[in-house]
Amino acid sequence: MTGLGQRLALIGGGGFSKEIAEVAQMCGYTVDATYSSQPSAQVGTYRGYLDELLADRAEFEGVALAVGGVSRAAIQARAEIIAWLDRHALPCPPLVSPHAIVSQGVAVGAGAFVAHGVIVNVDARLGRFCVVNTGAIIGHDAEIGENTTISPAAFIGGRCAIGGDSLVGPLAKVLQGLKVGERATIGMGCTVLRAVPDDGVIWPRPDNPMVASDRG
Repeated sequence: MTGLGQRLALIGGGGFSKEIAEVAQMCGYTVDATYSSQPSAQVGTYRGYLDELLADRAEFEGVALAVGGVSRAAIQARAEIIAWLDRHALPCPPLVSPHAIVSQGVAVGAGAFVAHGVIVNVDARLGRFCVVNTGAIIGHDAEIGENTTISPAAFIGGRCAIGGDSLVGPLAKVLQGLKVGERATIGMGCTVLRAVPDDGVIWPRPDNPMVASDRG
């Protein structure tokens, strides 16, 4: 119970905050305050947004980023919050569900989130503030970049490298040893068979299971 007796503040008041809070509480943290750009909270009490969190920082031992990375816009919003957290040196512990399987030699960066049912295999590296969501599988020696979201039931093969600020959609598969660049987007259900460049996009299409392009 790494967070026994410690209070965490949540940034983000949407549905994803409930997942974050549940795992945090399983790890021994107390979660009863939410700071959000919208005046709402699905966990605890709404306390304002970033300025208010900064004023209240002495009340908390850490902060959890509970804004879901479900789109390019959301990934960018998360990146901006991460930069703010770094500027103000707010501590952000990693949160790993006790219902995940995390093998020996795995490195988990600050602010990372590992949800229920995830399997992270030997010597994988999870970057700061990445999200590995429900039921995803990360292969041995794989590297997941900072602020990258691996969506539910996605598969990342052994020795893959997924760049920072990327999004891998639900049920997507990245086969062994491939590199996915930074700020890439892999659509739901796609199977990646070749390297994807920085800003690359892969979407499923009925007439073509995979299409890749560079974002200009």
